[in-house]
Amino acid sequence: MLSSLRARLLLWYTFILAAVIATFAGTVCYLFWRSLVADIDQGLRSSAAGFVQGLRPMASGEFDLVLPPEYRQTDGATAPLTFYAVWNREGELVDRSPGDFDIPRPAAAGTVTRDGRREVTVTGANGALVLIGRDLADARRDILAFAGTAAAGGLAALVLSLLGGWFLVGRALAPVARISQAATAMSAGDLTARIAVEHTDNELEQVALALNQAFDRLRLAVENERRFTADASHELRTPLATISAEIEWALSRDRSSEEYRRSFDTAQRAADRMRRVVERLLTLARADSADVALQRAPVGLAPVVNDALGIVQPLAEQKRVTIETRLREATVVGDRDRLTDLVTNLFSNAIQYNRAGGQVHVDVWPEGGEACLRVRDTGTGISADDLPRVFERFYRADKARTSHSGGAGLGLAIAKWIVEAHGGRIACHSTLGQGTEILVHLPRVV
Repeated sequence: MLSSLRARLLLWYTFILAAVIATFAGTVCYLFWRSLVADIDQGLRSSAAGFVQGLRPMASGEFDLVLPPEYRQTDGATAPLTFYAVWNREGELVDRSPGDFDIPRPAAAGTVTRDGRREVTVTGANGALVLIGRDLADARRDILAFAGTAAAGGLAALVLSLLGGWFLVGRALAPVARISQAATAMSAGDLTARIAVEHTDNELEQVALALNQAFDRLRLAVENERRFTADASHELRTPLATISAEIEWALSRDRSSEEYRRSFDTAQRAADRMRRVVERLLTLARADSADVALQRAPVGLAPVVNDALGIVQPLAEQKRVTIETRLREATVVGDRDRLTDLVTNLFSNAIQYNRAGGQVHVDVWPEGGEACLRVRDTGTGISADDLPRVFERFYRADKARTSHSGGAGLGLAIAKWIVEAHGGRIACHSTLGQGTEILVHLPRVV
């Protein structure tokens, strides 16, 4: 396909260049011919003027002809390639140069080309008509020689241009070859293949840059999908294994009522955990497909924080974590339920990954055209290496975020989606061993 494209481009280039060279050479040859004919006409007119001066009128109305020196017969021949003829006013031929060709009497004075000869006719004394002509054979030989030279030069220029065009077209299409190679490698499963870019800022290099960016996003999407599938399988495998083990244990032999109750309670907790994971996965899947419709209305952030506090208060009491709030009025336009989910997720993380007897500080305040929410805990914190990935799905820092606390690593991913769906932004700041701060900015109703 590449060779075919290169050949077609070169064919069009050759056709256009050949047409330009042929047009230029034809124009030059035509102008050269016109110049030769003009020189011939000038010489013929000069000879005709000499003939007119050599016409001597006589009393009888006739005239006597005195030939110019170059036309006087000295060796039985006339001037090379040049001939003449003179007629009186009755149209009778008075004299002509020797030759075996006919010289018809012209109807009027003027300049014509006839039978390969150029003829100039003028009037003289007593109505005489003088014709001076010249065979154009030598001029044709000159123009043919010039045309041959021009054709040879044009052909040489065309060949050189073709060689240069083949090289230039090859360089111009080199990015296409690299794009094809990278695409072939990608289709074969090599997601690391990229197009080599020379940064020449031409159109194809810009296409290559855009495709490299698309390949980067594709690779990231595939890696995220693989990690997502592996993590989801891992998160669901544990509760399923727990339920299966409890059922097998209960069915292995007869048990007491108290043993059955403990087994069912364990299975129920595992099923609840699996249900929460599935519900959050469904939420993220709907968010990816833009299948979640937000019910937008003016919502105060302070009441939303209070609603979320009521939900997480039992968890805070269980872990002996104190929640301190400083809430100022700040109204946003959004979905109250989704915003409650956002704050609840942030509170749950701040409580679960806090130390026993720790604190959570919550602030809400308006700032310019934004409503700001800050949740800061005194927990274990997150390392600098893990911090850039805290909003990824199923991601948990090795030390601070473990599945033993019941989390699946989806809370902050859902929080990020809710914030961005409301046109806001979210950031995480943390120091290992000192705590974590989540800062949310949402467009405010002024």
